Amino acid sequence: MELIFIENKKNKYFEKAWKLYLDSFPEIERRTLEEQEEILTDKNFKMTCYVEDDVLISIVFYWKISSYTFLEHFAVNSQLRGQSFGSKILQKFINDKKNIVLEIEPIVDEITQKRLKFYKKFGFVVNSHEHLQIPFREGAKELKLLLMSQEKTLSQQEYKVLYESMKKSLKRF
Repeated sequence: MELIFIENKKNKYFEKAWKLYLDSFPEIERRTLEEQEEILTDKNFKMTCYVEDDVLISIVFYWKISSYTFLEHFAVNSQLRGQSFGSKILQKFINDKKNIVLEIEPIVDEITQKRLKFYKKFGFVVNSHEHLQIPFREGAKELKLLLMSQEKTLSQQEYKVLYESMKKSLKRF
């Protein structure tokens, strides 16, 4: 499995990664293509994918925000789910990055319960702070999500610093 950094739309894997992104996340949790192209120029944002034998396995989009690594979007090719690719890739990410935080939907059904269980398996814990996702597109409303952090919950002060830093980094309009 090879890690590919996608720095612009000309990368040969951009279109495949973009399709997986569109297929994996609801519109309210996505950027437009134009907004994605803009953030590719931000040194704190990384759009990556994992590839094997020219087949796109996964996308991993993340930010360096303050002292945190914000795992913004993580998805595995739907044809390859259930084959441990997600676990292997997330473990590599954890091994390479520190102070990881991520967002998940509130737990309302079997799919969201499985997602929570998956991240807990890797030592992520749900924070009790009320958390609103920074809107990805102009006119979008804030979305209530759960914030998970690696190994320990964030104090109120740590959360406040993180959230203010997220607003500065992620809001583009």
